[in-house]
Amino acid sequence: MNKIKKTGQSEIVGFGIIVIIISLLILIFISFSLQKNENEFSESSKTDSFIQATLQFTTTCERNTVHLDYLDLIESCDEERICDNGENPCETLNSTSRNLVLSAWKAGEEYPVKGYLYEVRLRGETLVSLAEGNVTGTSKGSRQTFSGEIEISLIAYY
Repeated sequence: MNKIKKTGQSEIVGFGIIVIIISLLILIFISFSLQKNENEFSESSKTDSFIQATLQFTTTCERNTVHLDYLDLIESCDEERICDNGENPCETLNSTSRNLVLSAWKAGEEYPVKGYLYEVRLRGETLVSLAEGNVTGTSKGSRQTFSGEIEISLIAYY
């Protein structure tokens, strides 16, 4: 009778060890799957909305008496066609981008957003790159591609 109790106790101890090992393996797996790559960011509705609003912005560059919107200005910069009012479209793109980003995104230690990176790329070539503040471990952002050639991204660091 005493031998039967010891066998039952050792089976329970063995089962407990197996449960602990499986729990540890699950925790390790979860921790690896939750780790973020520094180059990745989680999606943000604020940055997505900002990019969408930027696309609707009417710029000072005119073509045939019509002011170009932001997306058309990017294409005009690529074509290197001077605006009707004599402006260089690439310079207008840079100044417009800077004004839009500075008015919408305050970055610094005293703000919730510690830094940001805003980029406009055309066929892999960077047309606009604006960065301010510090890069932190927590980031949210958006990346949108248009016509398969134009990519606009904004990453905000918190």
